[in-house]
Amino acid sequence: MPLYEYRCEADGRVVEVVHRMSEKFTTWGQLCEHMGRELDGLPADAPVSKLVGAGSAQNAPWTVGKQLKSDAKASTNVRHGATVSPMRKKSF
Repeated sequence: MPLYEYRCEADGRVVEVVHRMSEKFTTWGQLCEHMGRELDGLPADAPVSKLVGAGSAQNAPWTVGKQLKSDAKASTNVRHGATVSPMRKKSF
């Protein structure tokens, strides 16, 4: 099953959830029920947004990778150029 990230619109909290592709979650209460965790003081009807898996992550307004990049804590880009693998021989 795929791993998805959801962001709570009420406080910006991000959680990773594993679920079937056919399952859809729109509220914090639905996510907490699926994960078997407490609401942590948030209203059950607080809306959530799926960050990964809902199309192109490049076009998403906010993702964990974009936040890390803007905070300059981590880089997701490889900047060292092309890599070369060794030549194959007849006997692998």
